[in-house]
Amino acid sequence: MKLKTLDNFSFAEKKVLLRIDINSPVVNKKVLDSPRFKESAETIKELSNKGARIIILAHQGRKGKSDFLPLNQHAKLISRYTNKKVQYIDDLFNLKSIEKINSLKNGEIILLKNVREFEDEINIKLKNNRYKNFCKNFDIYVNDAFSVSHRVQGSIILPPKYLKSCMGRGFEKELSALKNFHLKNSKKVAFLLGGSKAEDYLSLFTILKNKKNKIFASGVFANLMLVAKGYDLGYETKWLKEQGYNSLIPKLKKLCKKYKEQIILPIDFAVNGIEPEKAKDRIVKNIEDFPINQKIWDVDKNTANLFKENLKGMDSIFMKGPLGYSEIPQFSNSTIDILKFLSNLSRKKNTFTLLGGGHLSTTIQKYHISNTFPHISTSGGALIAYLSGKKLPGIVALEKSAQPKRIRKF
Repeated sequence: MKLKTLDNFSFAEKKVLLRIDINSPVVNKKVLDSPRFKESAETIKELSNKGARIIILAHQGRKGKSDFLPLNQHAKLISRYTNKKVQYIDDLFNLKSIEKINSLKNGEIILLKNVREFEDEINIKLKNNRYKNFCKNFDIYVNDAFSVSHRVQGSIILPPKYLKSCMGRGFEKELSALKNFHLKNSKKVAFLLGGSKAEDYLSLFTILKNKKNKIFASGVFANLMLVAKGYDLGYETKWLKEQGYNSLIPKLKKLCKKYKEQIILPIDFAVNGIEPEKAKDRIVKNIEDFPINQKIWDVDKNTANLFKENLKGMDSIFMKGPLGYSEIPQFSNSTIDILKFLSNLSRKKNTFTLLGGGHLSTTIQKYHISNTFPHISTSGGALIAYLSGKKLPGIVALEKSAQPKRIRKF
């Protein structure tokens, strides 16, 4: 079913519940600027200019992680990109936010508390989930968070059950670009998978049934695969266990054995202590040097060269996540090197290259890498799920909302 867009509704004097994704890299508790702010600003400005009263929901990080922060910094960044005042309200379901929502004037914008502070967000089946009553305060729901629409979470799934709903401009743009990327149309496909969300990647191993396809691993994902192959990385092995990643190792062990010729893993690394912000230099270690009592923050040039050599001749390349901790300049080398290599391939029209994930968008912007890519998605896990052929729960929720008489009564 065709999803509704902003063109399908009149927004003047309407209270609009808008879900966006402005989850961004964090260094020393400072939220870094991200292309997600610019992308979200397009929908926000349009709604405001049409006279909507805009109430924004968003998240930052996950509970228990160092990047789990309130959204006051985000409100300032949204204000910068929209050139409109965005007030942060440190509340969501309670009287403080409800009073502010009801007092909004046409065109005004508020950003509410990090939705991941609440069990109502994480568990949509929670008894007396507060989203149902919360939705009574609004006229229309807009999902402009394609990048979290693979999550079965409150702010994505529940509002479309009770409100007229549509997708925002960023969501619309993502779907338009991705419908042109089909794995079946390519004879040789490469997936460069980095970052920390290793569990999202398991569904992609089906591409390796085609013996010409390859997966290149880096970051937490690569370290897990090395441990699954029997390597002891020292501090990194212990860290992975502490972070709860070990549950993935049995599956990865089977995959490594089944597709060993098609999985390309790092052979050298940049390390330095256990806190990247305090590390001034790159200390390079080969895989044979492990175990060591230092954390891995990047792969080094031999790995980057190995990747580049194996990427030559591929028809389509999908890259998600940086190869290292690219927020810190001394650990950005490999990510910059590979992005420049892929940009050159794209410029020559030899390869269709698709980039995904907010961290890569930030890296391209921060280090002024030539942007010749056909499409740079700010999505990560949602993009992977979509490319794997899965139906995103957020899309299903919007489709059901678009069907006649499917909106439930409060």
